[in-house]
Amino acid sequence: MGFKLSIVLSIVLVAMAGGFKLYYDKSEAEKQAMATQLQQAMDNQQLLENAITTQNEQLEKALAEQKASQERIQGLTVANNQANEKVEDLRNKFARHDLDMLSLRKPGLVEKLVNRGTARAFQELKDLTDPDQFDEEDDTAAGPT
Repeated sequence: MGFKLSIVLSIVLVAMAGGFKLYYDKSEAEKQAMATQLQQAMDNQQLLENAITTQNEQLEKALAEQKASQERIQGLTVANNQANEKVEDLRNKFARHDLDMLSLRKPGLVEKLVNRGTARAFQELKDLTDPDQFDEEDDTAAGPT
């Protein structure tokens, strides 16, 4: 009877060792899977943090550009208002002066004013289109004096 008991106990011991080995292998596989999931979650978190940082930088840049655009628009609006005031002033001046009646009454005066203005405009156009306007005068080319 002692021999049978030792065989049964040996079989139970081998079965328990095999069961423990299976349990241990399963636990290690689960730990490895959890470690892989944890690493993947950490990588995903890093990617999300980088994406958030990049988007925040882009948002700050866009806000700065928008602010600069608003300032430029405001400056252009002020300049436009000033130009409109000047145009309105000129319209009022021309409305007060009737050049038709003046030219009929004093044609010599109007002709002189028109000729002077035309000559001034022609001279300005000539100065603007002068091909030599940006040439520097070379003092050394004149030679020794």
